[in-house]
Amino acid sequence: MGKHKKIGSKTRFYFFLLIYSILFWNIAIRVAIFLKFLGSGNDDFRSELPKGLVLFEEQILWASVIVTAFAIFSWFLNYFVFDKIIQRRDVRKILISVFFIDTLIFIIMGVGLGMAHYNIERGLTLSESFSKMEDFLFNPTILFFLVVVIIVSFVFQLIHTLFQQVGYGVLWRLMAGYYRIPREEEKIFLFLDLQSSTICAERLGHARYSDFIQDCFRMLTESLLATFGRVYQYVGDEVVITWNAKKKKNFKKAVDFYFMYSSHLESKAGYFEKKYGLVPVFTASLNSGKVMAVEVGDVKHELAYHGDVLNTAARIQKQCKRYRKPLLATQDFIFNLAQLPTNYSSKFVDDVKFLGKDTKVKLYEVY
Repeated sequence: MGKHKKIGSKTRFYFFLLIYSILFWNIAIRVAIFLKFLGSGNDDFRSELPKGLVLFEEQILWASVIVTAFAIFSWFLNYFVFDKIIQRRDVRKILISVFFIDTLIFIIMGVGLGMAHYNIERGLTLSESFSKMEDFLFNPTILFFLVVVIIVSFVFQLIHTLFQQVGYGVLWRLMAGYYRIPREEEKIFLFLDLQSSTICAERLGHARYSDFIQDCFRMLTESLLATFGRVYQYVGDEVVITWNAKKKKNFKKAVDFYFMYSSHLESKAGYFEKKYGLVPVFTASLNSGKVMAVEVGDVKHELAYHGDVLNTAARIQKQCKRYRKPLLATQDFIFNLAQLPTNYSSKFVDDVKFLGKDTKVKLYEVY
């Protein structure tokens, strides 16, 4: 059941990216044509249409098919081929390569359309059609679309990068200034930390240890997509993940995340053993409650959460080593989890008095 969930969630995520890519490119191309009309200063738009643009004015269906095909090719290469190649490349090479891919797709499709135009519509032979490619590819219409593709490709990658940095559910609220005023929210927080991180760093050295952590964090993706978690922040070898506590099913999803991720790391044990000579093990803590969410910073804006919920969750995570438990949670979290139908059980561990707190915190193991 868990495996099916992970595969299904990842498929849905990539399907969302595909739909987003198709809509973005179709809208962007038509906006570019519309702006070209506005810049012409002529009320008769048809008189300003280059020969190739008539397709977009008279044959909307075929225009949509061509743009959609371009978006699909770009999406496939960027997320399934290119993404595997550039994991170790710097940002400049990535940006240049993305432009190169979209330009290459455009040229290939342009050659295909040109061949179809000369071979099918004009009845020329393949060799005759190919000899006319230079005239076809360097006419004003094709060059106009080439410039549009380069600009739109840059904007597309910029927006996608912002989504990746901030999160798909938060970016719009940040852009709208929703968090400029502190907002009270109910959140679930999971603090995930690498066990024996000091020993790992000493054995691997700082360079290989950095690669090791990067590999571990890269494998968060499937579990995050399956449980709809959002990474709040990375701190060294620790990750803080959040869910909306108002949706009660998220209490189960938070626990699902930990066991899915642990299972995924176990399945990659051979890979880690061969590459690094050790297998990562992560421990985690869970807490829930009300926090204040606010946008902080002037030079670099960031969504920050403030409240005792985070402080307590962070301190509980450090108790995993003391009690030798992989997953600890607070009483509040366990109370909400118990209201849901799950296969999970909990067991009281201890009352812990943290420095600066007046009351003890009840710790529970989730298994």
